[in-house]
Amino acid sequence: MDLDRFCRRYLEQWDERATVRGLARYRVSEAETARELFPARLQPLAAHRLVRSRGAGTARELLIRTAYQWQSDIAALEVEVVADLCGKLANEGPGCAIPDSTRQVALTIATDETYHAFVAREFIADVERVTGFEPPALPGSEPALVKGVRVTREGSPAELRREVETMALCFAEHFVTESLFGLSKETEPDNAFHVAVREHLIDEGRHQGFFRHLMGHLWAGLDEERRIALGRAAPLFLDAFLCDFETIGRSNIRMLSQCGFTPEEADRINRDTARAMARGKRLGKAEMPHAQHCLVLARAAGLLGHAPTREAFIERGWIVPEACGAA
Repeated sequence: MDLDRFCRRYLEQWDERATVRGLARYRVSEAETARELFPARLQPLAAHRLVRSRGAGTARELLIRTAYQWQSDIAALEVEVVADLCGKLANEGPGCAIPDSTRQVALTIATDETYHAFVAREFIADVERVTGFEPPALPGSEPALVKGVRVTREGSPAELRREVETMALCFAEHFVTESLFGLSKETEPDNAFHVAVREHLIDEGRHQGFFRHLMGHLWAGLDEERRIALGRAAPLFLDAFLCDFETIGRSNIRMLSQCGFTPEEADRINRDTARAMARGKRLGKAEMPHAQHCLVLARAAGLLGHAPTREAFIERGWIVPEACGAA
C-alpha cells in the first residue's frame, strides 16, 4: 500500500479510534493503589535482599515509584520529542516529498501524544493523592529517547537534520509500541498500570503502522549520498537510545533514595542488581531483546539491504556478519 493511500485511510479512522476523540479517561482508584501497581518481575531491584529486608511496604513503594518513572518518561518524551517532531513532519516534511495526507496524519499523532502526556501526568497525580508518595520532578532525568535524538542530531550534518529526526521518530515509535505491549502482557487485566498502558496502546498500534510506512517511504526517496549519511547515523542513534545504561542507573538510585535507602545502599543495590542481570547473559547489541524491534524495522524499511548501511550496523555491533544474508 502506498503512503498516500495508507494515510487517507488512517485519517478516515482517526475520529472513531483515537482515545482523545472518543474514550472517557481512566482514573486510578484508591483500591487499585493497594495492589501491585507495577509488575515486580519487571523491576529486578525489588528482589535485592536489602529491599526485601525492609518488608512489603518498601517493595510496594519501589513499584509505585517505578510506575511514576515510566509515566514521567512518557509525559516527557511524548511532548519533548514525539509531538515536537510530528509538528515538524507536518510543517517541514521528513526530508523527502510526502503527500498532504501524511502531514495531516502527523498532526493527529501530535494531538494523540500530547493527550498521552496529559493522561500520564494525571495518573501520577491520582496515585500521589491516594498514597502520599511524592513523585520526582517531571521529567526526572533526560529520557533515553530525548538523549538519543539530541546526540544523533548533534553528530550528523546540518543538511541531514530532517532525515535524522524522522528516522529517530520512526525507530522510537516502533520501540515504544512494542515495549508497552510487553508491559501489558506482564500485568493483570484489572491492574491500574495495565489499564493505562492498554489505553495508550489503542493509539500506539496505529502510530507504529504509520511510521513503518513512513520509514520505508523516506529511505526509498533518498539519493545514494544521503542514504550513506543516514545509514551512518542510524546505529549511532540506536547506541544513544538503547544503550544508555548510566541514565538507567541514575534513575534506579534516585528511586531507591526516595524509598529511604542511603546513597551508599542505593548504589550497592543498583550495582548488585546490574551484576546479577549480566551474569551468564553477556549479550551483544544484536542479541539484546529490547533492540530486536528496531532491527526489524531497519530490515523492513530496506536499510540493512544497503551495503554501506549494513557495514555501519556491523561496525557498531548491531548486526553480526553471519546474519547479513538474512538481513
